[in-house]
Amino acid sequence: MTAGEPESTAGESATADDLRLRRNRLIFGIVVAPIGVLIALFLSFVVQISSAWRSTSDGGAAAGPQIVAIVIGLLATVPALIAGIRALRARVLEVAASGATVVAGVGLLAVVLLVIVPSFEILPRAARDADRYAQQQRQEELDDLDSGYGPGSAEEAGQEMQEYVDDALQLLEVAPSAVRTSTWSTSGTTAAGNTCRSFHERIRLGDEVDRSSTAETLRTAWKAEGERTGFDERDGRLELSVSSADATISWLKADNVLLVESDCIPSGAP
Repeated sequence: MTAGEPESTAGESATADDLRLRRNRLIFGIVVAPIGVLIALFLSFVVQISSAWRSTSDGGAAAGPQIVAIVIGLLATVPALIAGIRALRARVLEVAASGATVVAGVGLLAVVLLVIVPSFEILPRAARDADRYAQQQRQEELDDLDSGYGPGSAEEAGQEMQEYVDDALQLLEVAPSAVRTSTWSTSGTTAAGNTCRSFHERIRLGDEVDRSSTAETLRTAWKAEGERTGFDERDGRLELSVSSADATISWLKADNVLLVESDCIPSGAP
């Protein structure tokens, strides 16, 4: 065996491995490209039909599937087309390379004409529809506020909760003048995008109020409240939610305080 024979064998092995890898890529492209194109076309057609009939609930839901269709179409065709062109230029596996190039090229053309081109109309329209839907949701939220169902403001929610505060102090036999009370409000944004405010009130009962008896008294009373309320107990916290006021009153065992918190009540458009 001469000194050059091992190098020749290694070179032939590398060439065989390279050809095998190229062949696998080309075959993979020939198989995957049509499947990917069909999926992309299906998604795009569904989006176009839904958009034409306005069957999507928020008007802007067409954007996501359409972008997915574009990505799938390009990923299925562009790599296969590049692999086919490279193989043709290297003059290797010309039959498989020609097949991959033709299949990927036709698929890419279909994606461009039937998926990408319509996107120039679908995506801007989806954005406009999404904005229109968001404005509608914000306005409906404000209309519900004006309809009189629930408190009209955070301050009103706090006022409606005062009877529950007074009842709790009376049950605990604590005079209102004997507690320290602080109130404040916080600002935020609703899920629909309107500005909103929340009411907060903290009533410190003091160490002279026994915590064990307080827990038992409030638990019994709050469980017996009407249908428009709900009681919950967890981690040393007793909580009574009042649906008509969109607020809760809680007793925190660790701090021995009553805490009133309202939902974030819409206060106007952003």
